Amino acid sequence: MSKKIIFLSVAVLGTLTLLGVGCTKKTSPSTSLVIPPSISVQSQSLGADNELVINKASIDNDGWIAIHQKEDGQVGKIIGYASLFRGVATKIKINVDRANISPSLFAVLHHDRGQKGVFEFPDTDGPVIINQQVIMEEFNISNYKNIAKEPRQTSTSLRKEFVITAKQWSFSPSVIKVKKGDTIVLKLSSADVEHGIVIADFGINTKFKPGEIKVVEFVADKTGTFEFICNVRCGVGHMGMKGMIIVE
Repeated sequence: MSKKIIFLSVAVLGTLTLLGVGCTKKTSPSTSLVIPPSISVQSQSLGADNELVINKASIDNDGWIAIHQKEDGQVGKIIGYASLFRGVATKIKINVDRANISPSLFAVLHHDRGQKGVFEFPDTDGPVIINQQVIMEEFNISNYKNIAKEPRQTSTSLRKEFVITAKQWSFSPSVIKVKKGDTIVLKLSSADVEHGIVIADFGINTKFKPGEIKVVEFVADKTGTFEFICNVRCGVGHMGMKGMIIVE
């Protein structure tokens, strides 16, 4: 066989290889994007900051982790929650209501199926269920006996978290409703360009870039309707980029 024929044969074989011709085994679709929902948490003490830590959690869509009381052996009232973005997270801190702590608690994964960024339970944001099993983990509060001896201070104020996504030229959600005295936690992100938020009545003024999560916290210590706006000139619709916080 001449060198020319050999060269052509090699060239054709290389082309067929690139095109996948002659493959005897098909490549299965990648499963790297499949994120099985899970929670890992260990028994722990509750400190003066009222924070509990979830070791690790994963979810296939944005959702929530809620801390439930254990009541009569069953999952009971929610005493704290935090947002969970799609993927895997570690060392998740959740502030809980100390006055309603129980000796054992449940960490439960919840969907975010209603208004995105707003925890709506027991309405749309129900627990994540796989194979008829709620994705949750029970754990103990090791210093519960000491906490039970503390004077109980009843309060109707809560710690409420909202995930706000900014994009040209809107906030989602754009309306937040809370009660006077609630501690408000806003987790802010951008879907496109740099944005910002100003809530003048509560002293909030910050900016955030795409890929960044900015967290701000304040107490809703007065009633009324309070406007928030974007403080970064982000395009022609910038002036109309507003939202409101309703404090009842």
